[in-house]
Amino acid sequence: MKKGARMTEAEKILAECRNNLKRGRAVATGIGVFVIMVRNGDPLLRRRLEKESLYQQDLSGKWEMPGGGAELSHFLTWAEDKNAERRYCGSIFEALKQEMAEETGLALLGFPDHLLMVPAWFRREYINKETDEERVTIDVAFSLPIPFEAPFIEETKVFHEKLERRELMFVPRNKLQEIEIVSPRMRFLIERGLEVYDLLGE
Repeated sequence: MKKGARMTEAEKILAECRNNLKRGRAVATGIGVFVIMVRNGDPLLRRRLEKESLYQQDLSGKWEMPGGGAELSHFLTWAEDKNAERRYCGSIFEALKQEMAEETGLALLGFPDHLLMVPAWFRREYINKETDEERVTIDVAFSLPIPFEAPFIEETKVFHEKLERRELMFVPRNKLQEIEIVSPRMRFLIERGLEVYDLLGE
C-alpha cells in the first residue's frame, strides 16, 4: 500500500496484528462469547443445526451454549460512546443480542449490573481442507452465566417453538455428562459457568 493511502478497517487491524506478532505478542484470531442461562439449576443449550464450524468439522446435532463469534460491527457500534459501561461492554452485548435472537429467539434487553465472564483461551494448529494450508488459531472465548428469569431476557413465540422442536433444551444438570457437546472447550465453559453461577447464588 502506498504511503498515506487510506486504509480500510480490516487493513488497519491486520497492520496492528503484524506489528504485534513481530514483537512476539499473541493476537487473537477469533473472539467468542456465549451465554449460559440457568433455570432451576439447569442450563439452556441449543442443538447445533449448522454443519460449518471453525475447524471445518460437521458438528450438527451436538449441543452447545447460545453464542458465537464477535464481529467488527459489534465493536464499531459503541467504539466512541461516552458512557464507560456502553463503550467497554457494548460490543459484548451486541454480539450476544444477535446470537440469542438468531439461535434461541430470545430478546436480550440488557445486562446484569456486574458482568462476570468465564474465559477459555487456546491455540490450535490445523490443516485447511479447502486449500491444504497449515493454519494456527489463537481463539479466545468467554461464557456469561445469568439467571433465565432475569428481567432483561424476554421470551418470544419463536423461543417456545424451538423448545417444542427440541432445538433448545434446559438440560438437567445431572444429565450433562450424557449428552454430546460440540467440543471439550464448550463443555469446560458450560461446567465452569455453572460453578460461577452457583457461587453467585450463595
